Amino acid sequence: VDEREVATVLLLAPEFTSGSAEGFDAFADSLNEALTSLKLEEKLQLVFFHPGFAFRDGKERMGGEGAAANFARRSPVPMINLLRTPQVRAAQKGIPTGSVYDTNEKNL
Repeated sequence: VDEREVATVLLLAPEFTSGSAEGFDAFADSLNEALTSLKLEEKLQLVFFHPGFAFRDGKERMGGEGAAANFARRSPVPMINLLRTPQVRAAQKGIPTGSVYDTNEKNL
């Protein structure tokens, strides 16, 4: 598919691990490992959303699971956003590393 026509795909899985953020996280790890082993990370990126999402390093640093920053990747149902890596890199040009995360943390 021409990237000018389809830049991203959003996969919704309402029944898949909706009650287990840890199970969804393990699934996310498996998919990311597959991208790496297939050498596809230069073409695709995956971003995972879940109703119970919490940053792995954020539970204490940002005030617990209910901390506002964790809501940046929460969604009503488990979802995976497939992004084209070249488009993500183009969009990030000129934006300091980590600034989007810091802005989301402040605004949420």
